[in-house]
Amino acid sequence: MTTPDLFTTVGFEKSKIGANDTELGYAIKKTRLIGLVVGSLGCLGFVALIGVWSIFEIHLERRDLHRELRKEEHHAASKLAQVGMELWSEYRADIQESHEAQMMLKSLNMSYESFQAKMKTSVGESAKSLGVSQEKAAKLADTLLQLVADHQKQNLKGTKKLVDTLVDAGKRAVKLEKRAEHEVMKEIKVEEKALEEDLAKGEALPEETLPEGENNKTEAEDPLKGILDGFFYIFHDYEREFSGKPRELMKPGNKVFDALKDLYNRIPELGQDKIGEELDKIDLASIGAPLGEGRILPAGDIVEELIMISEIPHKELEELYKAWQDGTEDSVMVFSKVSEWHKEHKVPSGWLQMGVDEDEKEEMEREDEEEKEEAEHEAEEEAENPEHGSVHEHKG
Repeated sequence: MTTPDLFTTVGFEKSKIGANDTELGYAIKKTRLIGLVVGSLGCLGFVALIGVWSIFEIHLERRDLHRELRKEEHHAASKLAQVGMELWSEYRADIQESHEAQMMLKSLNMSYESFQAKMKTSVGESAKSLGVSQEKAAKLADTLLQLVADHQKQNLKGTKKLVDTLVDAGKRAVKLEKRAEHEVMKEIKVEEKALEEDLAKGEALPEETLPEGENNKTEAEDPLKGILDGFFYIFHDYEREFSGKPRELMKPGNKVFDALKDLYNRIPELGQDKIGEELDKIDLASIGAPLGEGRILPAGDIVEELIMISEIPHKELEELYKAWQDGTEDSVMVFSKVSEWHKEHKVPSGWLQMGVDEDEKEEMEREDEEEKEEAEHEAEEEAENPEHGSVHEHKG
């Protein structure tokens, strides 16, 4: 294509130009020139868009699709926190079992030492009444004790191995318990940030519903509801028992508080039964905190919640509970704040454990209900198709 033809193609027209129209040249109308410039810029813009598209990954999605994805992410974060707390509970149980195993072995050794003294005394008294010399009695006692010692050593061989296994598991669980809580907090913080961004955009909190396709009734719509229900139940029970006078008196320097603090420091050395015995010796009634029938926690957890009485953020917890009930605060955000207080030693571990226990109880109830419905459904099918049921039974 020659140069003149090119000019003509883009809109130039051959005409006389210059002074007195004496020179031959090419001219273009203003409207065509503007169109040519706009077209050129459009081509350049398209080329630039292609370049950006090839470098960056650009996603276009509908708002309702984004909303569905946020619901699934929210449910997944809640479910992960629930599973993480169940794992935390298992590690905590391993630690307690380790302490109990050590106390059991220690108790067996102490009981044998006590048995030795009683055996020698009993044999000596029997020998005296029978007219046997004390020298022969002592020899008989030593022989019997040696037989008992050999028997006990044989029996304790397997017991000690089991205790050592529990102790090792308890030692590992101490670190794993903290790690499990840390991982739960990390994931919850990510979801909490996402919720804050949703609210900043003016979007409502994701609804607590199961992701599409999940209709198993053993799966709670809000995985954290059971944990929070159990936690706040024990919190309100605690408030009924220990608010008022106990909260005013339970401070360092108070005789009862100092006794509880000493008992708390010795918990790793005691079993739950021994802790309960020691707790009964402390005059809690003198500070207006007699243990009522409502306290369903283990003795060690009761000691913990009593010495933390001045550190627990009572008012903030009640406000958080109300906000959760009226829907102002989402379960994830409520659980995040509770977990943060627990990490700061402002919330007793026994309360979170109570939450996990309540969640497991609700899950078992859902499983029982589902099994019952399945049994009823099978019975209805057999009633509607008696021939099919009898053939199936015959084949079995």
